[in-house]
Amino acid sequence: MRHLILASILVAGCAAPGVAADTRTLSGAVPAEGVEAIALDSSIGDVEIRAVEGAREITVEVLLTPRRGGFFSSKKRAEQDVEAASLSIKLSGGTLALHVAPKGGDDRRFEEDWRIELPPTVALELDHGVGDIDIRGPASRIEVDAGVGDVRIEAGAGDIAVDIGVGDVLVRAPAAAYASAEASCGVGDVRMTAAGERVESGGFVGTSASWKGLGGGRIEVSAGVGDAVITLD
Repeated sequence: MRHLILASILVAGCAAPGVAADTRTLSGAVPAEGVEAIALDSSIGDVEIRAVEGAREITVEVLLTPRRGGFFSSKKRAEQDVEAASLSIKLSGGTLALHVAPKGGDDRRFEEDWRIELPPTVALELDHGVGDIDIRGPASRIEVDAGVGDVRIEAGAGDIAVDIGVGDVLVRAPAAAYASAEASCGVGDVRMTAAGERVESGGFVGTSASWKGLGGGRIEVSAGVGDAVITLD
């Protein structure tokens, strides 16, 4: 049985040019061969993912910025946590797991802004706490489970599932690639268009809308508080 594999990882601990000295950038690169999906576990910060045609590796960069956890929290302690943190990149069973590992437990006194580039065929599984998510270009499965923040997805194909507590969701994809699209909001509006035609939404408590197509993929969006906008071109 293949155990966890740590492949071609380069971790940099220097501050990037033009940012504050107390920030720190970690980066890594892994060959894309054998990677079927990326599973990202992130806490507070923004996530930006770009699919690049012809890419042969997956590149990862995360900017760590110290933050105070409360009135009595020490910024110096947060800066120490940033210096002690490490980037974990582990491949197992075709899934590349990514997360920032804080030293001495899971108390993260920093924000983490992720930038990832990958081939379009790699699926995405995101478990995110607070912050915006921007995904553009994948043609494979996308699953997002987020707490607070806006989510923007522009996809070429593949199932898309978004479940968010608070925030707006915008999904754009080709209508020909999908068999169905469904969206619901507890508090907020659902706006869906397919091939230029508006799909009617309704509901007394919250709103929802659904559409049927001829493709193979499915889109499912659920937002607790916020708007959901789905555009199928």
